[in-house]
Amino acid sequence: MVTRLVLALGLWLSAAVLASAQDVAVTASVDRAMPRVNESFTYILRAEGRVRGEPNVAPLEQLFEILHSSQSTQIQIVNGQAEQVAEWIFQLMPRNPGKTLIPPIEVAGRFSNPVEIEILPALADTGVPDDIFLEVDVDPETAYVQSEVVYTLRLFVGVATGRAAITPPEVTGGEAIVERLGEDRRYRATRGGRDFEVNERRYAIFPQQPGKLTIGPATFEAMVIPSRGFSRVQRYRSEPVEVEVRPAVPPPPSHPNAVWLPAKRVELHEMWSDDPPELMVGVPATRTLTIEAVGLLETQLPEIEMARTDGVRQYADQPELERNVTPDGLVATRTERYAVLPQRSGEAELPGVELPWFNVETGRWEVASLPPRSVVIAPGAPTPTPEPQVEAPRDAPPAAAPAPSAGAWPALSALLGAGWLATLLLWWRSGRAPRAAVPAAEEPPRRPANRRLLRQLRAACERGDTAEAGRTLLEWAAARFASAPPRTLGALAERLPPAVAIEVRELEAALYGPERERWDGAGLAASLGEIDAAARSDGESPRDDGLRPLYR
Repeated sequence: MVTRLVLALGLWLSAAVLASAQDVAVTASVDRAMPRVNESFTYILRAEGRVRGEPNVAPLEQLFEILHSSQSTQIQIVNGQAEQVAEWIFQLMPRNPGKTLIPPIEVAGRFSNPVEIEILPALADTGVPDDIFLEVDVDPETAYVQSEVVYTLRLFVGVATGRAAITPPEVTGGEAIVERLGEDRRYRATRGGRDFEVNERRYAIFPQQPGKLTIGPATFEAMVIPSRGFSRVQRYRSEPVEVEVRPAVPPPPSHPNAVWLPAKRVELHEMWSDDPPELMVGVPATRTLTIEAVGLLETQLPEIEMARTDGVRQYADQPELERNVTPDGLVATRTERYAVLPQRSGEAELPGVELPWFNVETGRWEVASLPPRSVVIAPGAPTPTPEPQVEAPRDAPPAAAPAPSAGAWPALSALLGAGWLATLLLWWRSGRAPRAAVPAAEEPPRRPANRRLLRQLRAACERGDTAEAGRTLLEWAAARFASAPPRTLGALAERLPPAVAIEVRELEAALYGPERERWDGAGLAASLGEIDAAARSDGESPRDDGLRPLYR
């Protein structure tokens, strides 16, 4: 018994350890993907979950020299649950140049992702001008107007300093937009046989005019604290650099109205609320289109032009603009969401989307595109028709008499027989008498229902309640066009007078477009009289006076 209990306990502990290991997610990253052979870089291991033990750094020691390492652990509260996050940070010095794949590192029985880096050769030692100096790089040296130029500033410090400050470079020779690319990078490097602390800062510069653009110099000022002697304030400047800015290239003949969009890469992405999309008449679906561009500001991305589609309306929401910093520079995105509202059932084809752009690396125009999409639209749910409100008659008929007992059947049969003979005699006499006017059967009244719905619609317009106005208007349409009621506001607008149709389409745009909270129902309320007149003139006959003509 004890043996079984120990075995069960051991199995439970093994399962718990295995489950704990499976919950651990380990990711690896570096601060720079292209360090030089004599420059250090930072390698970060991040483990999310319960972690026991240390990472196995043997693969790192085979490829790099580990200059320094540190560890930190923190507890995060996510959705009311505590999650443990551990990080190991390593300062690594490369041994050899070339492309290197950092293999997966094991932590708590889990492995990180591999990381590929490229180690560049060391710069030629030309002598160190001072204990502190600056280096600058620009990429590219020849650019197009409004395209991205990445400016990299490196500050090398070989002595102790205090009260240090860096002044960014000034741009002269033309107007330009300057954006800082992320936070500074810190690492170690060797120059002239000496070890330096390096602070690297990058900027994205977008020239706005063609011609010569001068960047720099950048300035570093600090209190220098030498090993011997007195401290002193010193100022260091980088060398200025020039960039040749070319003018914009005219668009191709296939897209003569294309917007100037100089980038390294542009892509279009599409996503639906349901994939594949399931469309139904009168039920909006969400379609999301995203532009992703490398080497552009998010404010440079244009609005996506959507071609009109018969039977389908698309209302755009406010776009979302975003930027991310990558080793290649800025990556800008523009996300636009559309409320797709089918107007009739059947098959429809949404036209493709095209966005011309200029490739600054190849010097040619290209087109990012999405293919056309064929969709099937199902019929919408039937709109409930309001029941006419009929007033009960004032003089209600008396309640039916209770059924007779079984003993009264003979007398009841005789009475029914006599009634049948009397009815037959009256019918024979009525055929011989002059034909009198017979009142026609009255149709169920529709005017009270129409007036009630129009009063509700007017109240919704006065409150600015788009949802209530749209629902009431479709309910009125179901009563007004009972034989073939429209399922959407757009379909209803096609059956109304032009002035009223404009107001109905504005209501539909307010329901599914970006101006949902700015709809003014005064225009629709003012046109309700014209809607009522249209209802009386088509499909509603005047009430009958109950008399038929004497001659036909």
